[in-house]
Amino acid sequence: MLDFFSGSSSAVNTKSAVRECVDNAFGAGGGSECSLLIIHTTMGHNFAQMAAAAREACPEAEIVGCSASGIIGREGVNEAMRAMAMMAVTGDEVAVAVVDGLTGANSAELGEETARQLRQGQDGINIIYVLTAGLDLAGDRVIEGIERVFGPEVPIFGATSADHGKAKGTFQFHGDKVFEQGIVLVGFADPSLEVIMGAHHGSVPLEGNTFEVTRSEDNRIFELDGEPAWPRLMSRLGLPAETEPAEVVPISGLGIELGPEDQKEYDNPQILRVPIKVSDDHQSFYLPTTCPTGTRVVLMQRDEQYIFAGVDRLMDKMVGQLNGRRPLAVFHADCMARGRRMFNRVLKDEIIAKLQYPLSGDEVVPWLGIYGFSEYCRFGGKNQFHSYTSALCPIVRREDA
Repeated sequence: MLDFFSGSSSAVNTKSAVRECVDNAFGAGGGSECSLLIIHTTMGHNFAQMAAAAREACPEAEIVGCSASGIIGREGVNEAMRAMAMMAVTGDEVAVAVVDGLTGANSAELGEETARQLRQGQDGINIIYVLTAGLDLAGDRVIEGIERVFGPEVPIFGATSADHGKAKGTFQFHGDKVFEQGIVLVGFADPSLEVIMGAHHGSVPLEGNTFEVTRSEDNRIFELDGEPAWPRLMSRLGLPAETEPAEVVPISGLGIELGPEDQKEYDNPQILRVPIKVSDDHQSFYLPTTCPTGTRVVLMQRDEQYIFAGVDRLMDKMVGQLNGRRPLAVFHADCMARGRRMFNRVLKDEIIAKLQYPLSGDEVVPWLGIYGFSEYCRFGGKNQFHSYTSALCPIVRREDA
């Protein structure tokens, strides 16, 4: 039977940060019983030192993780250049598989390859946690590849890695190895566990700003409305074509209309995509999902009232699904642009408190959250890929366990 523990740290020294995270999780000097350690870290920490310190603290643990634009622990939010959070797991019913070389063109194939390795490592996997590269991928095809092995009924949740919003390079970890185009899969095979999922974005369409994708390949958009795609999108934002994606990620979300049933379940009419990478000539751009020719997309804008009202509805629904059960752990993927905009900053403590308190109250609940570039979270009975959301995934004991 699996158990979960978490800790976070703002220590500047990497070795000290690892030790503090593990001590917060297990108590001073603990960690020897840890079988899996999942690490999220911002870009300022030394990855090699982090891996060595994690191995020293948890010598029997398989170590995985990724880079982040910020972390969210049960202790709160930290977006400093050196911030770290961990989820530690004890028990044998867990497996890990990692494959490098992810791109938008091969996402389904590498998703399938990684999933096959995962299945070989453990029988009875019933929940899958995924961390992937954040820039050149098709998250929907990653899901497709995993489902070729495990089927669509096994819930998939997780995040893409990030790099403080620079959109230059993101990193994934396995032991002492560091990748920039990796897929990390963690399979939980404890039959007493289930995961409850919910996501909400809180953006609304800008009237008169709908485009048709007139030429695309995999996750690369070459043309919108018959014109070079990136200049066309930037012109609607009043910006030059030379603008880099990192400069406009908070204001350049593209919405794709959902069907009526999915709209009701999702509590949003559109699902969002983020233009995360631009071609060297600044003529085309990449989404983190496939986007076939003929797709209609609409420019979306952040709506603060909608964000907070949506969070309240999400939490009311999730508390009902918990039916009085205390989460064993909460995995959380979030967007950097969510929160109240004040003093030229987006302040996030309030919205994180709105997410955490209904699930934990005054109790200690292990919590691992990341500010990544996109989110994996199930809704409407399907594994889905999102951007710009708060995606919450509490793990609980089954009511019949």
